[in-house]
Amino acid sequence: MVTISNRLKSIMDYQLLYGSFSTDQSLLNGKSGLSLFFFCCARITNNRFYESFAEELVEDVCGHLTFDLAVDFADGLCGIGWSVEFLKRLGFVEGDTDEILEEIDAKVMERDLRRIKDTSFEHGLEGIAAYVRARLDSPGRESGKQPFDVSYMEEFREACRNAKIDWQSDDYGCAAIWKRALGCWRETAGPGESNSWKHGMILLDDEKKMDTIITYLPEKHHGNNYTEN
Repeated sequence: MVTISNRLKSIMDYQLLYGSFSTDQSLLNGKSGLSLFFFCCARITNNRFYESFAEELVEDVCGHLTFDLAVDFADGLCGIGWSVEFLKRLGFVEGDTDEILEEIDAKVMERDLRRIKDTSFEHGLEGIAAYVRARLDSPGRESGKQPFDVSYMEEFREACRNAKIDWQSDDYGCAAIWKRALGCWRETAGPGESNSWKHGMILLDDEKKMDTIITYLPEKHHGNNYTEN
């Protein structure tokens, strides 16, 4: 078990009491991010109670997901879906993510990429690219099965080419996207919110606790061919 600081323990205790009351389901600002925080805390402390709490948060997000959310990474469906793939990759959750994320995949495909103007990671095409890449790289998928249809993938590739987004590179693998999420939490963790889980994530990173969790994140699985669907 890794020793944790009093400051981190204080954040964990506070979030156990109040975190579940949030109505925000997103990754960068809401319960999906909070669940990641407690899964990480469970791993470093070997505390089953934290893991159970994190599992309840994920179940609450997935069970009460509203599909009128934006299709973006910061506040919407792409970030939530990406977090599920990330948790599976780290062995925190089990199950077939093709089934879990089927409705999110369908909503993502509804967004017209031919008219997208925003290419940002938080709210635009880069965030969608992070989700699409994570879904295509999902481990354990049956050979030949894909989450997105041919028409969508053609439009996606064209949009990425036009925006000069190299979505097949390591920059859009899970390890790199995790670092970008950490960067977003650093930027948005307000000084007046000292007990926020975002500050907890930052502490985990600053105290090098994340190194005991994210030791290896394979970027590609089962010879996935990105050029075909």
